[in-house]
Amino acid sequence: MRNIKWKWQDTLIVVLGLASLCFALFNYNALPDQLPAQFGVTGEVNRYWSKDSAIACLGLLGLLMPLLMHFIRSIDPRKENYAKFENAYAMTRLAMALLFDFIFVLVIMYGLNINLPVGKIAIGAVGILFIIIGNYMPQVKDNYFIGLHTPWTLHNPEVWRKTHRLAGGLWVIGGLLMIGAIFTGGIWNTVVIVTALVLTTLIPVAYSWMLAQRLKV
Repeated sequence: MRNIKWKWQDTLIVVLGLASLCFALFNYNALPDQLPAQFGVTGEVNRYWSKDSAIACLGLLGLLMPLLMHFIRSIDPRKENYAKFENAYAMTRLAMALLFDFIFVLVIMYGLNINLPVGKIAIGAVGILFIIIGNYMPQVKDNYFIGLHTPWTLHNPEVWRKTHRLAGGLWVIGGLLMIGAIFTGGIWNTVVIVTALVLTTLIPVAYSWMLAQRLKV
């Protein structure tokens, strides 16, 4: 890890992580003993955990994100490829940390009885994350930790490249669909979200297999 440079995105991750953690600690006494651990697509709370667990897990997750992702790349057998998509990797970990911090703040606000459609806001935030990742996905080179890993993408760099080029566009579309799900209700909400997940997972996997068959790899 000594040769890995700390970037401005990592500094921003730590600053925002500390800010969200301070927000939670400042309001600690006003929070109920139980905070939401999982929301349904319509905003209902499916599961609770203690506020201490919520603050410890969600608060530390955003703070530890840059260190964890630096460590992951340092043990990747293809770690030399990360230098080829350094900016994309930095922006991806920033986007992920922002999502974690945002959801953390939403949970705290819910505990403070601030009336917000938390479930829909969270779905929209995930949609934005999908759009950001989708824009950077075509830049990601083959590795074992970041990207779409199938036996065919890992075996052949050309399959990896073409699969991620397609997947990038599909993730943007999937993100837009998830944002659109905010404005739907009932069964249509579920249909839109499932469609987005199919676009971003099953189709790229099937495409990588078809490419491998075509290239006979």
